[in-house]
Amino acid sequence: MNAHEMMEALTDSSLSREQGIQRMIDFMAPQGSRYYDAIYGSFFGRDAIAAWLVPTMAEIAFIEFRPTQPAVLLDDGEGGTSLDEWQMFAGDMPLSKGVSVRRYRDGFITWACDVYDTGPFRQPGPNGEVAPLPPAPSLDGWERWVGTPVTAARDVDFDKDCDQFHPTDSIYIDPIFGEFRGQARIREWMVDVMPKCGNIEFSPVGPELNDGSTYVQEWVQMAALPSGERVPMTRGTSVRRYRDGWTVYAADYFDTATVMTPTVMKASIECGSTIGVDDIMKWRAVS
Repeated sequence: MNAHEMMEALTDSSLSREQGIQRMIDFMAPQGSRYYDAIYGSFFGRDAIAAWLVPTMAEIAFIEFRPTQPAVLLDDGEGGTSLDEWQMFAGDMPLSKGVSVRRYRDGFITWACDVYDTGPFRQPGPNGEVAPLPPAPSLDGWERWVGTPVTAARDVDFDKDCDQFHPTDSIYIDPIFGEFRGQARIREWMVDVMPKCGNIEFSPVGPELNDGSTYVQEWVQMAALPSGERVPMTRGTSVRRYRDGWTVYAADYFDTATVMTPTVMKASIECGSTIGVDDIMKWRAVS
């Protein structure tokens, strides 16, 4: 099966939840495949993926995954990459928004990555326990992209960057600050907050893909310290959607839980970040 056929098979509405999970497992390459989850980290190979995915999905059978944007298949020159954006719901209660990126090679899925904010899952459960923090994000296993130019926040003209957003029909979604609509509001937030992030860099852990209507880039956010050390902060995925030459949709997905760990908070201060609770509350109140 090619990428398009596998995508159609995975979204077959006649499948039960269990059948859909089994089909995903069947499509994973027996060896050389990797499934990354924001809470549980990476699993390698079909058997390890199945041993984790089946019981984990059974434990959260009460959670529904609802699409928030149309699924897209992008030509990456090697077999295809799909993009799915979704939001979790427990009944009618909305939980985290997330994104899934899958790469298809030679009739199999070799890479599946689910990025979402794990914060809502860190409240004590019925047993009084809190979900464990995910493993620290890492560039390990991404040798192919080591040396690919990184994007440094200090080099971005955020005011100019906002010119591409549609004056009225645009939205920017950020897990920490909320949602902003229209070019003016997006610009007001971006030029206020982004320069306060300090010396941070975004190291790619996948190809930059753009078919003219949809863009996706996977990355690890790094704090660039004065010593020259780079401290991983969080793993994320950025999505942009375009219409008539305008950016009408932007979403950055990452796990705020890793950003708030003591190690990352310390690195944030060392790299020059001045964002505080007041900044977050200011924009959450108006988003």
